[in-house]
Amino acid sequence: MADVIWDRAALADLNQTIAYIEQFDAEAADRIGTRLFDLGESLAQFPHRGRRVGRTHREMTNVPPYILRYTVKGDLVTILGIRHGARQPDTD
Repeated sequence: MADVIWDRAALADLNQTIAYIEQFDAEAADRIGTRLFDLGESLAQFPHRGRRVGRTHREMTNVPPYILRYTVKGDLVTILGIRHGARQPDTD
């Protein structure tokens, strides 16, 4: 089983996503925030299940329209960020 850590930027993305949705629907914000966090934590069991993006990154879209980006190095999964699918991806 892998260890999952959240980069500060990923936690900021998660909090910003929740805060934005909360303006319109507090229950939906809580539900989506929980689903996104649980998705990240579930990578401890199956870290390679996301699609490969480039040489080192992976992405998952199990909570549409949000994309969770992460890396896997040995038994360590690092959640790098969360973005809305309509936003342009960062270039790296």
